[in-house]
Amino acid sequence: YTTGHASAVPTPTPGPAPSASPTPTLQSQFGLFWEVWQIVDGEYYDRSALDYERLTYGAIRGMLEALGDPHTSFADPAIARVSEEDMQGSFDGVGIQVEMKDGRLTVVAPIDDTPGARAGIRPGDVIIRVDDTDATQLSLMEAVARIRGPRGTKVRLTIAREGAAEPLVFEIARAEIRPVNVRTKLLEGSIGYVRLNSFTANSGEELKAALGSLLEQRPKALILDLRNNPGGLLQAAVDVSSQFLKDGVVLYEQRRDGEAVPFAVKPGGIATDLPLAVLVNQGSASASEIVAGALQDRGRAILVGEHTFGKDSVQNVHRLSNSASVRVTFARWYTPKRQDIRQKGLTPDVAVPLAEEDIPAQRDPQLDRAVEYLLGK
Repeated sequence: YTTGHASAVPTPTPGPAPSASPTPTLQSQFGLFWEVWQIVDGEYYDRSALDYERLTYGAIRGMLEALGDPHTSFADPAIARVSEEDMQGSFDGVGIQVEMKDGRLTVVAPIDDTPGARAGIRPGDVIIRVDDTDATQLSLMEAVARIRGPRGTKVRLTIAREGAAEPLVFEIARAEIRPVNVRTKLLEGSIGYVRLNSFTANSGEELKAALGSLLEQRPKALILDLRNNPGGLLQAAVDVSSQFLKDGVVLYEQRRDGEAVPFAVKPGGIATDLPLAVLVNQGSASASEIVAGALQDRGRAILVGEHTFGKDSVQNVHRLSNSASVRVTFARWYTPKRQDIRQKGLTPDVAVPLAEEDIPAQRDPQLDRAVEYLLGK
């Protein structure tokens, strides 16, 4: 999940109706739950603490946390609204995308030209405090809700960064975040450059339109920049991949019954022949990894940059009767060659690190290396 985007999930769907006849085992376990509930309700000395809604939400969160999957989570109505804001294209916040990785609130990427990016937040930063709240005590969506807030207000983020001896503290003023999803330009040497920031329902059509305009300038080759792109809708990843592939499989989705469902290329791509390089880094996650993995496995492009994030799960979002929501992992995905990217990510064909001093100096050795490769073809 992100503070400006949704993870690689299908469109939210209503939850299934509860089973009319629970299994005997389930009935006995819920009987135990009610037994404890009645004891607490009848005996707990501080009746002011018996907030039934808070206790119910706590019980639900505890059940989901017991699964050990940070991507399966419950959101109360206020936090669920945050998720819905993401799909509307704008929100008030600082413009950073976060995920839970190894139990830590980890920055996937800052959104281009936002307060978070300008403050110097980087992919891989671990947020350890949000204002005065210990981030380890927050669920992913609780953290997102706390980081967001009305434009003009400030949030203080305390960050652990690899290589830094002490935690770093950033006080960032919130603003309206309205990301531009697709940017293009023609580089020296007639190399077409396409930057994709997220995977929303319209990303496929937006990319096709942008590519169409860029192709009118007759580029010799293309660079697709997926760095710091945290992902988005799975179908959008298929749509984007289909602009560069003529046919075949984009990914396999493996569900709980073991069935591996192939997602095929959609015909009609307009950039299927030009040489292609894809820029990736630790901030390239989820749907970005689907696209990069498909293009790499199919021999359509080389990956240039750094290892990607390593998120291989797919979630459904179910709206509940009180406007809360539950987000449930229902599948894992694999690349066409069945690469397992969990935690380790994709390995670039051409590894090019981005040094700390490159950013303020406005140097981009990863882009430079991709251009060098394409001009040499």
